[in-house]
Amino acid sequence: MRTTIQFVLIIGIVSVISFVYPENHLSFSQNSTVPSSPIPAETIKIVKPVTTQNVSSQDELTISGQSSDNNLKNCSVSVIVNDVKPYQNALAKGSGGATDFSEWEFVLHNNYTQIIEGENKITSKLLCASAFPRWYSVFINGVSNSSNEDVFSPAQSEEQQNIPTTNLSETNEIDGIQSEEQQQLQQQNIPTNLSETNEIDGNNNELHISIFPLKNHVERGDTQNATITVTDSGSRAVANAEIKGKLIYPGENYEKDFSGITDSQGQFVYSWIIGKKGDVGALSIEVEVSSQGYPPSSATGSFDIVDNP
Repeated sequence: MRTTIQFVLIIGIVSVISFVYPENHLSFSQNSTVPSSPIPAETIKIVKPVTTQNVSSQDELTISGQSSDNNLKNCSVSVIVNDVKPYQNALAKGSGGATDFSEWEFVLHNNYTQIIEGENKITSKLLCASAFPRWYSVFINGVSNSSNEDVFSPAQSEEQQNIPTTNLSETNEIDGIQSEEQQQLQQQNIPTNLSETNEIDGNNNELHISIFPLKNHVERGDTQNATITVTDSGSRAVANAEIKGKLIYPGENYEKDFSGITDSQGQFVYSWIIGKKGDVGALSIEVEVSSQGYPPSSATGSFDIVDNP
């Protein structure tokens, strides 16, 4: 009888273990495969104007862009021009209505600030309740509406200003045959190319800087090259020009300085590796150049840093 009871107890314990173990095992397997919710990555971009674009310094400017927002998110877009605080609120233009900043617009009025002649910086900011802020910047050139008119250097004489032809250097330039008027002016020792006169006198000779990123879109962790070319007013290469540059990463959270000297072709190539962490958006390249016999000059370029696919 005692043996029978022990046998029954053993059978019962085994049955309980067999019933409980698969259920616990299944529960563990289900819990271990539940994926974690991804952290939303918000983005913003200025579509118009674009970097290096010339815009009038006397007219109102419409700034437009896109973002990852929609009418279900709690986001807002604001804009700042030339670091004139505070940020200005943009208008939502998305199809979802007044809270959809997937498309947005901001009109720059004089009661806030205005575009100045020369370099201008425009920065947009996306602020969402569920993510860190995102920024995107472009650098544009402010030009006067009268910049296309003929402007004479103060060093030119009255006789040069009264020359009837508007641009003698372009006359018959294709076939290389001088016009009768040019021949007469040469006989009177009047220069037929006003730009060359200014260069010889040194009144209008300046440094011209071009910045050419190797790639317009660079993934984090990749290598990027930027070729900086320096020429004078006559498009001649300027060798041994001293370059001081600065990389300003998206969001202005990190800056990196660099320097160099142009070669015989007037070029300097700077190469570096984009970090694997940080914001995506426009990385700005600011360059200052100096060379003996020229006034200092500066220029700005940019390219986009993008997430790895």
